Amino acid sequence: MEESIRAYFSAPLWTEQEARGQNPLVLAYIGDAVFEIFVRSVILHRRQKVSRLHRASAEKVKASSQAALALALGDFFTEEEEAIFKRGRNTHQKTMAKHAEVIDYRNATGFECLIGYLYGAGKEERLREYFTEIERIWANEG
Repeated sequence: MEESIRAYFSAPLWTEQEARGQNPLVLAYIGDAVFEIFVRSVILHRRQKVSRLHRASAEKVKASSQAALALALGDFFTEEEEAIFKRGRNTHQKTMAKHAEVIDYRNATGFECLIGYLYGAGKEERLREYFTEIERIWANEG
């Protein structure tokens, strides 16, 4: 048995090749969870009531916000990351969020797919670079 709970989150889920071969919606599924934990960790420092923390995190993880981040990060993507983003964005989805535009939902899925790929392949340093850049973007929003 692992001694630290962190071992469950720091070990890659797949090899890089296996991660590349995953269904984009599987990558988006894990990417959604990773991004949610990142957002909650960032806003937790605000020392507010839980209801306000929830509203703040919901604002950051909704499709339109993720789509805006994806567009803002476009120049930050490597060629490989852009290809993974596009695979996620262009994958056929049977469902869609009720309050999202189709293009926002697709771009958000691409963004989550990329985050899921980086996390699943164990690319922790690159994921950290993305999170640092996202925090910079948020800080410049005011």
